[in-house]
Amino acid sequence: MSLTKDLTKAVDCARTAILNNLAEAAELTGETNQYGDKTLLLDKKAEDAIIEIILQLDTPMIILSEESGLIVPESRPEYVAVIDPIDGSANLERGIPLCSTGISAVRHSEIMTTDDAEISIIESVFSEETFIAEKGQGVRRNGKTIRVADPIPLEKSIISYDTKKSGDDAFLTSSMRVLEGVHDIRRSASNLLDLCWVASGALNAMVDLRGMLPIVHVSGTHMVFEAGGYVIGKDGMRLNLPIVAEQMMSFVAASDETTANRILALFRG
Repeated sequence: MSLTKDLTKAVDCARTAILNNLAEAAELTGETNQYGDKTLLLDKKAEDAIIEIILQLDTPMIILSEESGLIVPESRPEYVAVIDPIDGSANLERGIPLCSTGISAVRHSEIMTTDDAEISIIESVFSEETFIAEKGQGVRRNGKTIRVADPIPLEKSIISYDTKKSGDDAFLTSSMRVLEGVHDIRRSASNLLDLCWVASGALNAMVDLRGMLPIVHVSGTHMVFEAGGYVIGKDGMRLNLPIVAEQMMSFVAASDETTANRILALFRG
């Protein structure tokens, strides 16, 4: 079985763990993860389901996951599995059926970056959509190839924009410039889902410039790159970040480089 199929199986098991335990959606474990968020019981169950599969593989992997942090195998690793077991936990707590599970396989080396992601899989838990990105081979949604949208004027664009950052007037002012410059916004509150919608052409861009998104979301930006899109960081450079647990992401992921740069220019004022 190929690594892509193995990792798809792992994500499928996480989805099953979520759907079979929806009655526990609001329950907490009493623990706080490495990023300061309270861990939901479902987060842990989904993560455990993925880790169980990965630990059984013939391919040794370091595991970097949102809830458990770093798990290092005894044998020399070939890959790092970067896992977000549930993206959209707050939706689950409130009974909103919008969340996803994401995983990326990054070839192991002394210095790894997001450009080294070889396989990324994101599964939309409730809509039964599986997005698979393979380096240099594009993106498939339920087996069918997808691509980003054709470029259109920014004022006609529909984007996702993450505004969850309290107590920062400068950020809110910058955000308003962006929102006034586009046609409309859509936000699922699962950033991985929104990035998949950019990859599929449903959205023209997904913006998260808060500096608060953990590196475990790398599967989403990888999805956009492989679907023909462009992702830039807050510094205006093409996004390429170190794969380390403490790394946070800040980006504009768009259908094309011009759209990404125009959105960032609005944000900067």
